[in-house]
Amino acid sequence: MGILTVQFDDKYVVSSDRCVTDAPVNRPPKGKPSADNLVWTGGGWSRVRADAMTFGTLDEADEYVKANYARLNSG
Repeated sequence: MGILTVQFDDKYVVSSDRCVTDAPVNRPPKGKPSADNLVWTGGGWSRVRADAMTFGTLDEADEYVKANYARLNSG
């Protein structure tokens, strides 16, 4: 699963370019990522951007990903 931090409006969110049911891959995507990314809600992944857990800065979002990577990666 590709986990990344991205800016939506004036906040940062944790996003994924893969669905938790996708098979694992060792290579980055060949094409441009689709706009239909999942967002992290704090308890799971959602396609609804408004449900996303938000952060005030990119550093806060990155630190959250580092501290919770196993949880994010397991869905």
